[in-house]
Amino acid sequence: MRPAAGHPSFRWLERGDGEPVVLLHGLLGEMDHWEASLVALEDRCRAMALSLPLFDPAAPAFSLPDLTGYVQRFLEILALPPAVVGGNSLGGHLALELALTRPDRVSGLILTGSAGLFERSFTRGVPHRVTADYLQRKLAETFHDPDLVTPARIERVRAIATDRGLVRRVLRLTASARRNSLAARLPAIGVPTLLVWGEDDRITPPAVARRFHALIPDSSLVLLGACGHEPMLERPEAFAAVVHGWLAATRARRRQAVEVGGCR
Repeated sequence: MRPAAGHPSFRWLERGDGEPVVLLHGLLGEMDHWEASLVALEDRCRAMALSLPLFDPAAPAFSLPDLTGYVQRFLEILALPPAVVGGNSLGGHLALELALTRPDRVSGLILTGSAGLFERSFTRGVPHRVTADYLQRKLAETFHDPDLVTPARIERVRAIATDRGLVRRVLRLTASARRNSLAARLPAIGVPTLLVWGEDDRITPPAVARRFHALIPDSSLVLLGACGHEPMLERPEAFAAVVHGWLAATRARRRQAVEVGGCR
């Protein structure tokens, strides 16, 4: 984990050298969810997983545009060249928003279980009293493998769900994300885009991936079997292998996209 010079609030994991690939976690995710994928990618690129300060009490409550600006400042403070930016769930929505608002910062996109078109909200139907059994059932919807629903993961989400201040943050951010639906804007994306989806994703089902694929001009779609909403966590080696191949196959197109500005 490294702090950024001049801006110690940034925290991220990093492996490898070369072309930057910046990866963003989802609303209830963590940068550690990318760790195995970073290790698998380090011989191909400078793989980085940025921590989003979603529940940092020292930070203000963020809207989707605020968080997009946070990611943009990270890229600028590290003086990164146009980067491949990827994300899971909310992180995918941020990556897309950055590519649309600052195409000069983005050379390619990697989306996995991305929000931005449709996502089953974790906050819908939450009971007044949040129990461990309830959270276990909700988290089980995220993964194909039930063993990933660990006591530590349940306790982390319980701490968020029972803190009124944090719940207000979640509700504000999810409302902001709903107001920023991307369907009409996706055809303007001019950079190569990789869609890696779990066949068993119940949060953003494969039909959502196919819709992204239809709307983003230069996009590739890969479905991973026996996998839910977080392929980079549930099947990191398969996820990294797909990314490896895509980075090699699209290198020239990514350079060309940067030269023409990244948007259509």
